Amino acid sequence: MRNYLLTLIILTILSPSAFGQQKKISKQVRFTADTLNNVYIPQNLEDCFGQLDKFWNDSTKTQAKQWTEDEFSANAHFGIGMWIRNNWQLWGGSRLSIFFNEMGIYHPDDMSGIIIHSYHRYLTGKTISLPDQVKYYQDY
Repeated sequence: MRNYLLTLIILTILSPSAFGQQKKISKQVRFTADTLNNVYIPQNLEDCFGQLDKFWNDSTKTQAKQWTEDEFSANAHFGIGMWIRNNWQLWGGSRLSIFFNEMGIYHPDDMSGIIIHSYHRYLTGKTISLPDQVKYYQDY
């Protein structure tokens, strides 16, 4: 239990954060830019994995692999999940939000949920099953 709490604290603390003023960016630029407010915006799910891999060291990833997918999702939602929603501009529109919109996913919580679930599956070597995840959120 102690390791579980310690890891939860570490994941929350290690969640990347960007402090600074938001700049007003035109919608057209926002939807196509690879960087917004000095933060790289992934193009797609695989690009998200590459960015998340850069954020966390191997020991943190090893700990995350020990959790079930639901535990990882619950623990990540308000840490890295919030960071993803805010800094990858899922609320304000970005090329990543457009990637999800084109699949029929429109709410930033759903987008980050898919990213988090998929990243855990990526870490644990499981099939990502993106169409099934999309259907789950569409049905929800």
